[in-house]
Amino acid sequence: MLAGACLSRRMALVCLLGRHGSGKSTIGGDLIAHGYQHTSVGTLRRLAQAAQFPSDVPAALMMAMRRERAGSPMSASTARKLVDYASKAHKAVLDGFPSCVEHIALLPADTLFCVVWTPAQLRLQRLEHRSEITKRVWTPGLHSEREATLPVLLSTLRRTRRCIFVTNGSTREAAVAEMLGKLAAI
Repeated sequence: MLAGACLSRRMALVCLLGRHGSGKSTIGGDLIAHGYQHTSVGTLRRLAQAAQFPSDVPAALMMAMRRERAGSPMSASTARKLVDYASKAHKAVLDGFPSCVEHIALLPADTLFCVVWTPAQLRLQRLEHRSEITKRVWTPGLHSEREATLPVLLSTLRRTRRCIFVTNGSTREAAVAEMLGKLAAI
């Protein structure tokens, strides 16, 4: 049996993975209504960079996130703090983590990995729209270390852990329903 193939009754942690603009944070945010604690690595990093520290997130984690560079894999020490924080919730979804193969070993054995896939044209439209309405500027063709490590990370996860795949192509509701259905089937 694959490591993590059998989840405990307490679904400790679901990690959302995918390319920039695939909808990880949107899906994660929608899972709050289904009893999940949602933690977005990107949002935590941006808040920390702006010196905004949410009261429900440990200060040590936020200070560590402040030192992290956008688009780069997270340091092991910060990753341990993040996993410790996310693992304390009854049901948690962590989006944008793990960001490299080394992070996999830091996660509980019953962690489930959900890969979010979005058609390229739709993903690029979302990124362009996000650039227009937020401070998160998207530059097509710009290199992202995190995105460059994604193929190796996914290949490793598919061989060693339990992964589900969700298509986020039509509506966010459909993607959330697909994900919840797959979680319920496990």
